[in-house]
Amino acid sequence: MDNAKLSRRAFLGLGATAAVAAGAAGLVGCAPASNAESGKTDAAADGAAQGGAASGKPADFTPNFMSAPSVPTDIKETKDCDVLVIGLGLSGCAAAKAAAEEGAKVIAVEKAAELSAVSMAGDFGVVGSQIQKDLGIEWAGKDVIVNQLMKDMCYRPTPDFLGYWYDHSGEDFDWLIEGADFEVLTSTAADQQTDKPNYIRPKCFPALEGYDYTTEYYPYFHGTITTNPNMQWTLDAAAAKAEELGAELIYSTWGEQLIVDNGKVTGAYVHDKDGNYTQINAKSVVLATGDWGNNQDMRDYFIPWANEFVSFYTTMDAAGAIGNTGDGHLMGLWAGSHMELGPHAPMTHHMGGPLGVDGYLQLDINGNRFMNEDIPGQNIADQLSRVPVGTNPLTGQEDLRSWQIFDSKWPDEIAHMPDGHGYVNHFIPEDQIDQYQTVLAGFGLGYTTKEMVEGTQGLIKADTIEDLASQMGLDVATVQASIDRYNEMCAAGHDSDFGKDPRRLFPVSEPPFFAYPFGSAGMLVLMGGLEVNKKLQPLNDAGEPIEGLYATGNVQGGRYLVEYPVTVAGISLGTALSFGRLAGMNAAGKDIEATTQA
Repeated sequence: MDNAKLSRRAFLGLGATAAVAAGAAGLVGCAPASNAESGKTDAAADGAAQGGAASGKPADFTPNFMSAPSVPTDIKETKDCDVLVIGLGLSGCAAAKAAAEEGAKVIAVEKAAELSAVSMAGDFGVVGSQIQKDLGIEWAGKDVIVNQLMKDMCYRPTPDFLGYWYDHSGEDFDWLIEGADFEVLTSTAADQQTDKPNYIRPKCFPALEGYDYTTEYYPYFHGTITTNPNMQWTLDAAAAKAEELGAELIYSTWGEQLIVDNGKVTGAYVHDKDGNYTQINAKSVVLATGDWGNNQDMRDYFIPWANEFVSFYTTMDAAGAIGNTGDGHLMGLWAGSHMELGPHAPMTHHMGGPLGVDGYLQLDINGNRFMNEDIPGQNIADQLSRVPVGTNPLTGQEDLRSWQIFDSKWPDEIAHMPDGHGYVNHFIPEDQIDQYQTVLAGFGLGYTTKEMVEGTQGLIKADTIEDLASQMGLDVATVQASIDRYNEMCAAGHDSDFGKDPRRLFPVSEPPFFAYPFGSAGMLVLMGGLEVNKKLQPLNDAGEPIEGLYATGNVQGGRYLVEYPVTVAGISLGTALSFGRLAGMNAAGKDIEATTQA
């Protein structure tokens, strides 16, 4: 691949939105006026200046990150192996273990100082594991779930990948946790019965009484299981097994650049935090370095509208720098691959307020209703991106998006809200709190108490709508008019403005009244990877697989596009696991295709 020119195919990975944004920003044919005016770093500004094409065609713009670094010449050490895995998150650990089980000599490098999981990571959207079978968890059929996921993502992903996940993820999870010591809770609300530090909790199980995904605008499929306190112990189990089988796991080591010989990847250059380079020769290389949400230049180029979201689901390398910078993506690009066609999907989970994202009345910063509130946290974040922004009283920052409004009847109403991501459904009376200690100590599990709700910092409480509006800093007449109109539609049982499900039309009528500010959502990861075939081999611009190279986890394209789906909680970890294992097997010579045919 010619690093001096961005191919049309690589450019199209932008999607139409980013292409238009690039043109509007003056990136086509000229550089920004100045770094100060543009807000860009020197590197970003230099990249724009270097990439501006005389022709003025957007496709001729080459961002700075497309240029590979110089090949290191001061090599301190050389190592040889069959399979080199770059990155030891979930997909990398799975790849290393799988390749070692196939008898390959494995080396894996990780730029963090030790094996570490993000503290919040633990939801595994897997289908048919032994634990799920033992608990009596049954999933909807593959045709139902895969078609819903494709619909959620506007039919942009590769359906074979989703089918492969459905067929294999359960057995892959059983395989991942082999040798680990843990307790299994029988329900979401069950308390721990042992002093084991590790346990598995079924998520949203049993399902809410009467819940029927076929009647929901955004269906939620029950079945996810969660590793607690996070997924660290699952990584430890996989890494220990890989090492037992002879794999060499090297930490505080950065993958920098692939070695390419006549179009074939034959290894990689890596370095430690002191800058000492090692050349690792390998028959196959697996890129498993995570997402690119913290690479600002890539964000500006591929998905600039996501810049409003702050990344909070990240890692740190051994030098103390933030991870998730697209290292594997860049190495793949420099080796001749290209990014999949967009639009790429940010995982922008909004957890709402003390009542989560329950479908209560939402008012914008001017006091006007603006949406159908009956949507999960990923999608409410999308809607909030479309409204004006004000100063958030919780943060003092210019990130106030809306107000969630409810009244004193909320303990009886929440059981009628949807199930799934970001919802609060279970009210625990004061005299029952002792029975729910494990679930109440968890995060985002849908159980709450009066004290937890009313004690939330920033919650506004008032005995009149006039006082509520005044405390919100909004025009009283506007707020009153919005609530009156909403209450009229609640009484009629029909939302003629936005079409909310009548089951969630609860009037704001009985004091005390409450308001909670919604700010901008955080971003967990930025989905978007290298275009790969069904064997997980990145493709060159001619559509041919790059020999010796595999991509998995968030470096792999084809899994999520347009929107991250929350209809299956934890599907990101579920697919990272299944495709990490598959990449490891294929890198070791198995030659298996990921297809929807079981």
